[in-house]
Amino acid sequence: MNEERARLILNTGRGMIQEDGSLYSSGAYLAWKLDDKEAVLDCRFTPEELEAIAFWMRLKGGQG
Repeated sequence: MNEERARLILNTGRGMIQEDGSLYSSGAYLAWKLDDKEAVLDCRFTPEELEAIAFWMRLKGGQG
């Protein structure tokens, strides 16, 4: 996984990446702020989407 691939996965169809780098989607509920250590998910996600979410959180949240 790299940033370009994560952007493609997270923004295709669901547009999860917000302007400030946080993640949010009301349709496939996902909420994560840059300073959070955990994300809230309440929907069906593919393994690829979950991997992209975890990658993004580490990249933008400084956890990785």
